[in-house]
Amino acid sequence: MKRYINSCHKLLIISTVIFTCILTACEEAEELSFNGISLSEEQLDFGADGGKYTIALNASQEWTVMSDREWCLVNPANGNGSTICEITVDSSYLYKEREAHLTFRCGKYSRQILINQLGYEKVIKLDKNILEVPDYTEYDKMFETVKVTSNISYDIEIEYDDPLQTDWIKVKKEDTKLGSIPRPSNIRIDYELYTESDKDRTATIIFKQKDVENNETPVETKLVFCQKKAQEIIPSREGDSLAILAIARIMKCAQNWDTTTPIIHWNNIQTEEVEYVNQNGETVDELRVVALRFSLFDTDRTIPYQIRKLDQLRTLIFTGNTDAAGKNIVLEDDITYLPKLKSLSLLGYGISKLPERMKEMTQLEELELSGNNLTSIPLDIITTLDKHHLTYVNLSNNRVKDVFGKLNENADEKDKLGLHGTIPEALFTLKNVVYLGLSYNYFEGEIPDMGYDASQYTTEEEKIANNPILPQMENLSLNLNFLSGKIPDWILYHKNLKCWDPYTLIFNQFENGKDSSGKRIGFTNEPTYIRRSCPLWSAEDEEEEFEMTKSNSFNTNFKYSMEFDATTKNYPILGLEGGWRINYQPMRK
Repeated sequence: MKRYINSCHKLLIISTVIFTCILTACEEAEELSFNGISLSEEQLDFGADGGKYTIALNASQEWTVMSDREWCLVNPANGNGSTICEITVDSSYLYKEREAHLTFRCGKYSRQILINQLGYEKVIKLDKNILEVPDYTEYDKMFETVKVTSNISYDIEIEYDDPLQTDWIKVKKEDTKLGSIPRPSNIRIDYELYTESDKDRTATIIFKQKDVENNETPVETKLVFCQKKAQEIIPSREGDSLAILAIARIMKCAQNWDTTTPIIHWNNIQTEEVEYVNQNGETVDELRVVALRFSLFDTDRTIPYQIRKLDQLRTLIFTGNTDAAGKNIVLEDDITYLPKLKSLSLLGYGISKLPERMKEMTQLEELELSGNNLTSIPLDIITTLDKHHLTYVNLSNNRVKDVFGKLNENADEKDKLGLHGTIPEALFTLKNVVYLGLSYNYFEGEIPDMGYDASQYTTEEEKIANNPILPQMENLSLNLNFLSGKIPDWILYHKNLKCWDPYTLIFNQFENGKDSSGKRIGFTNEPTYIRRSCPLWSAEDEEEEFEMTKSNSFNTNFKYSMEFDATTKNYPILGLEGGWRINYQPMRK
């Protein structure tokens, strides 16, 4: 039995060896019989970004491969026998598909692979589709940056949800070279301060394809831009600070208040304990802002509406708008709703027109409008307020453009130069105004004589005593205009003529100037000396004036200053019970 098993085992081993030899011989015979080339793939598809792919190549002898497109390459490009080849396809630069052919040759045999590559889809892609921003941040941070990836040119349109709230967004694009490959670029979205407290405001920024081909659906992408509403301002001590900060921000005011300190420590602000009725109808005593000054600001707009919230103001000053002479600001009526305002100064603001409703500011005592761009005297406003409490009016330096003393060379556009023409008689019939400033404008012609003829009286004392024109006038300035002719009797024989510093602020017109007709300006009857004293001056003032007169060396210029004075009420002032005072003083050698 054992011998049989061993014999069987030997037979099995021999059979296996014989079978293996036969199989190997068959395979070798088959390999020897192959003559040509074969590939593992017949077609390959690539995306627009390109890429790499490997194939198996079986060849009986030396082979080569050729590509009919430079963007499609094979490595290795030749060989001997079977191997693995790597096919590399570059990124496309087309919107449409493209193809290449790879031809493999081995002797008289050849095989081909078709390479298909997709084109880039036209795209405008944003890194964000919704943006939320606060009502306010620092000036140099009021913008957002959005990344746009695109391979087409596009326009940007803005749709505002509220038709009354528009143009508060500005979009700036980077200059980017476009091609079919989508490339990233940045756009900057600048936004303005938002002061409304009732609701957020929203705009939709639309990126829309340009140069749309026939039957092509344009590519369009949208960005929703939302700005949060501001904190509500309620007239109160806290509301005063919020209103002041909002106004300063809107007007890009150079003043920086430390909001970590109480408002009583903020500069250019005066507070006082006042009694008022709050929003709940309760009578309260609280520290409120009663005097306020904004200086060195930059705006093209009227005073912001938040000024209404400062309803306890008695003194309000704006001074020093950037490039005020080049601006054309129509003042709206928000300031006219300040019921307690007594002193208003809009100095160097760039205002070209006042609101009609200013006639209702019957509590107003002082109106400072020098350094603006008015082209006509607001006569209705002045004469109306003169019937109530107005005592101070300054319209000096309302010059939009300098003519360098030659009004005749600008006669065709004199209506646009500033305050011009003859001075209306109504200004010299005011009953309560005691300070009237008309210096450095384009007034020409003669000063109205107002019907007063002093020749009917014999002595100087009689001529002065019977002069009915502006008997209350303490300060009058007409200098540096283009006036000519006779100085009227009502000026020469006014009881306060010496007080007006007439050689500086009345008789002194633009040196060597010519009016719009080309006539040389200047007065024909300027007195050489005024002997009488000023009834408004103290004995010390008279002595100082006497000493300066003896020197006989007046300079025709004058200096201007503004200062805070908490006690004085001398004219010209801005703000009773403490406020800012404007001083015009002759500069004498």
